[in-house]
Amino acid sequence: MNALVCALTVALLGAAPAAEMPREGRMLFEAAPERMDARVGEWVTYQMDGAQQAFMRLAVVGEQKDEKNRDAVWVELEFGQHPAMKAPMAQFLMLVARETGLRREGISRLFLTQGVEKLQEVDKDALPFFLGESEKGSPAPATPAPTSAQVQAGKDSAVKRGKPSRLMTLAGTVTAEPLEVVYRNNLVLKRYWVSREIPLLRLAKIELPAIRYTMEVRDYGVDARQRMIVPAPNAKKITLEPASNFPAWMQPVEEPESDSQEDRP
Repeated sequence: MNALVCALTVALLGAAPAAEMPREGRMLFEAAPERMDARVGEWVTYQMDGAQQAFMRLAVVGEQKDEKNRDAVWVELEFGQHPAMKAPMAQFLMLVARETGLRREGISRLFLTQGVEKLQEVDKDALPFFLGESEKGSPAPATPAPTSAQVQAGKDSAVKRGKPSRLMTLAGTVTAEPLEVVYRNNLVLKRYWVSREIPLLRLAKIELPAIRYTMEVRDYGVDARQRMIVPAPNAKKITLEPASNFPAWMQPVEEPESDSQEDRP
């Protein structure tokens, strides 16, 4: 599970280029609608099954104007080994502009933590690094939403849209529309089930048939309340320099000196 959380942390904070993002991070951004229309209180929990089982919870817990005077919402994002997020492994709190949805260019404030560490805000000057902007400083291009029928596909791939049908999920049966990324007309790489009945991402299920991996809605509702404790305005923030400003769980680990044959008497 620790490896999964680390991969998700890198993906969601944009520390790797989009093409190199771990699977869970790519799928999350691909699944996000082009606009955040969710109301305060909406929440959804997903169950991820593959080599390991894990859970992800998103909730809209507040709204306000961001620094660009855009309508924005506070989104809590948690990962853990328990569906109720008991002792979550990683937590994120983001101020997301409604007009962009869950995209890098829409996130103007970011708090994060892992394990038992206290929530800590990322300094404004460090956001470009954490959110994956390019070296020239321009924002990374947004990943298309699956509802636009432009899900990322390679040169030899195509996107096929199916008819809405009833889909059985861990959260119950919903009406969902399937979209498949097909390689050379016969190999299904990814299958999305998009449903207006599911809050926030409007996503009921994602399947990667070749590796038997799924991310499926498990629970959802409209009664979410803020669960993360925001630090005081004058609290220490995460900056890029020096490394000591990073929280303990982000500190680099020094590799032990190798015990080579040349060092032995």
